[in-house]
Amino acid sequence: MNNWKYKIDIQSASVFDEIEKQYKVKFSNELREFIAENNGATPEKYHFMIENTEKVFGAVLSVNQGESDVDTIYPALSCIENTEIVPFAIDPFGNYICYSITDKTVVFWDHETSAVFSSGKSLSEFIDSLY
Repeated sequence: MNNWKYKIDIQSASVFDEIEKQYKVKFSNELREFIAENNGATPEKYHFMIENTEKVFGAVLSVNQGESDVDTIYPALSCIENTEIVPFAIDPFGNYICYSITDKTVVFWDHETSAVFSSGKSLSEFIDSLY
């Protein structure tokens, strides 16, 4: 079990529908629930592996409009042109942790190369694997 700190309440119940319409992405129910529960939060256990490389989970991206103190989903959605992956978290280095709509797994998006690396794990498996 992981503890999540600094959670921010979501301002609008319709925010996911608004984002889907504006950015042409689709949130799974599992991803909606995870973000709603942990919006803007940072996990106590934050390391994870992608292939043979240890990575760091910084924070869940906030879906609230106009947040200034936290990273929000909007720059990530504008930056990632692939609408088959939905960014939901950021690492301390500007890379995004995303949800792949096509295979329902968590992927890592490298901001320098736009390369996508699969974790091979579902969202719940990925969250459970943080150490």
